[in-house]
Amino acid sequence: MVDFASLPIRVLPYVPVCRPGLGLTLTTLSDLRERYGGLPDTPYRLDFHQIMLVEEGTGTLAVDSRTYHCRPGTVTWTRPNQVLHFLPRPDMEATLILFTETFPPRLDSRLEMLDDVLRPCHWQLSYVELVAFRRVVSLLRDEFEGPDRGQGGDLLRHLLAVVLLHIDQVCSWHHGGGQDVPSAARTIAGDDLFLRFRRELDRSFRTTRLVEDYATALGCTARTLSRACRTVVGQPPKELIDARVELEARRLLVHTDLPVAAIARHLGFTEATNFCKFFARRAGRSPGAFRTAAQTGELVV
Repeated sequence: MVDFASLPIRVLPYVPVCRPGLGLTLTTLSDLRERYGGLPDTPYRLDFHQIMLVEEGTGTLAVDSRTYHCRPGTVTWTRPNQVLHFLPRPDMEATLILFTETFPPRLDSRLEMLDDVLRPCHWQLSYVELVAFRRVVSLLRDEFEGPDRGQGGDLLRHLLAVVLLHIDQVCSWHHGGGQDVPSAARTIAGDDLFLRFRRELDRSFRTTRLVEDYATALGCTARTLSRACRTVVGQPPKELIDARVELEARRLLVHTDLPVAAIARHLGFTEATNFCKFFARRAGRSPGAFRTAAQTGELVV
């Protein structure tokens, strides 16, 4: 009925800077402003990853209709096909790391699915975290701006991995209640199961929200699937399923004029009232109120 990827939302392509053909670019917000004569003033999508570290000033960044305040020490990670609306104030300056989906090396399951739109995308770093993060970004910048002596691509690829792992560590701490997501219990099989679950979720969230259905499709028990999800991302599969349905509902409410009943049917709800209850429980307001708030710019995290 609705293919979100086909909605008429502008997509910005990746354009290498300094090194043609390289899938990584380090730049600044002021450089982008100068290079392109400003930033888009309407929602858009990227076909690449963008990590932003705010150095000065303030602004807002909306990611899939969730609006975040940005100030010095803010780090954001936006992924391909997420809908963005970036409104920096004139005084904002930031370091930007842009990279294609294929540039990073293979890592563990939490980073292998770099395009996972259910992951957190905004962090406000403490002073200690900010010092450490600037240090790893500085290593990446020095290599990017220096001469390529033959192995520059490989060095940049692995230095980017350090940056991503650092963000993952911060994410685990911030979203794990001040505790790292346990890794001792993780196994290669568990990581693989989680990756297969996320891919199956993107295929099937419109037709089922039952953990048992996903476990059956993956050839495991619901308990095994739950253990894999908790050890990799610290959340049960039911939370991930509901979050994916909520995300699609948000996108359709904001970026289409489909009636709520039609969105409910598209997401597999037999009754619109059940969808309204589900969405209100997840988003804190009814679908209609959410759509109105998005149109008036009132959605702020």
